[in-house]
Amino acid sequence: MAVLEKFHSDVVNFQIDGIRMIGNNRTGSIIGLDDNGTNFVENIARGEEIDVTGENEILYSALKEGHYFVEDEKSENKIVSAYFHVTDRCNFHCLGCYSYVDSRNSKKDLSIEQLFYELDELAENGVKAIVISGGEPFLREDIDEICKYAKKLGMITNIITNGTMPDIRYKKALPYIDGISVSVDGYNEKTSFIRDKGTMPIVLGTVKMLKEQGANVNLIFTLHHKNASYLYHYKKLAEQLEVTYNFSILTASPKESIFADYVLRKEDFDYMEKFLNHNKAVITDSAMESEGLSCKSRCGAGKLLVSIAADGTVYPCHMLHVQELSLGNVLDSKLRDIVFNENNPFLNLDIHNIKECDSCKYGNFCGGGCRARSYLQTGSIYKNSDICGVSYNNLDRKFTGLKKAYGL
Repeated sequence: MAVLEKFHSDVVNFQIDGIRMIGNNRTGSIIGLDDNGTNFVENIARGEEIDVTGENEILYSALKEGHYFVEDEKSENKIVSAYFHVTDRCNFHCLGCYSYVDSRNSKKDLSIEQLFYELDELAENGVKAIVISGGEPFLREDIDEICKYAKKLGMITNIITNGTMPDIRYKKALPYIDGISVSVDGYNEKTSFIRDKGTMPIVLGTVKMLKEQGANVNLIFTLHHKNASYLYHYKKLAEQLEVTYNFSILTASPKESIFADYVLRKEDFDYMEKFLNHNKAVITDSAMESEGLSCKSRCGAGKLLVSIAADGTVYPCHMLHVQELSLGNVLDSKLRDIVFNENNPFLNLDIHNIKECDSCKYGNFCGGGCRARSYLQTGSIYKNSDICGVSYNNLDRKFTGLKKAYGL
């Protein structure tokens, strides 16, 4: 049987060490190709009819099930996930907070009807997963209704909290939440680095309560120079609480003197690399945000991912709430028109636009790393950041292990 198919714009063909692959940036899927598979894929790319029977049947099914083909015209302009900020207000004063705005606690929240409209816009543009954030989202008394509406739209709903809100707020929202991430600063009740002192006992109490309620709890540890040597302490804390965990790197401009003592040094990255080599841990917003390998020839910001601020402003991602990079406001314009237009510099940004990444053999696994980190460090979205070396070595270790496992 002969059919005519077309790959969507986020499908890439590449090879590493002579191993040919096809990848899907929207799902992260990677499929290895032999000679016949390579010819099959090339025929599709040329717009030729393909025979999907016999030896081609398995590969065709994998491509079909992996959503490699254009399903309809709308699928070409499709946002996959979003950060959704429901308030600027927060009861904490964390150093380097990515969502900090001046006079945050005096700002008026959007109405729940406005937030429902924003969620409708996200759903209409293909978003299947959201991260609800703030500020502290549980400061809103109607947070459970917001989560309920997101679930009604069929979204995978995760939420981030500092873990210090009244138990009743958490309990009311939990039925509509797929996962709850608690930002944690210290590794025991007495330690704190960038967050308000004396709050760790409350946070740990909340984590235990959430576990008792059956919630899927994840701890987020923010790494910086002052705590980078305590990775094993953080791992031990998560194990004691019987929850998952991941690391996030404090992302701020090194030019600002307030962050001088917190910027990661080479020795921190070296230690981090050794830890990752021996532990199943991930670093978000990096090439190390999953334990395996996935297709990622762009970071996704501003195209596959967007972030809606508490006032409706649309940014490329949650780490780039920078006025000069704002794309528009979803309360004033349709989200599709805001994101998918020629004035969005992130729309066609991938490894081929980043000088250091274009020739890197692991570019399609890394995506050039976090554009926010690069921007805040260098002032440009077209340069790489200081975590590049750690990412490369981590990917090299994984790929070498994969080759050995399959005798390649």
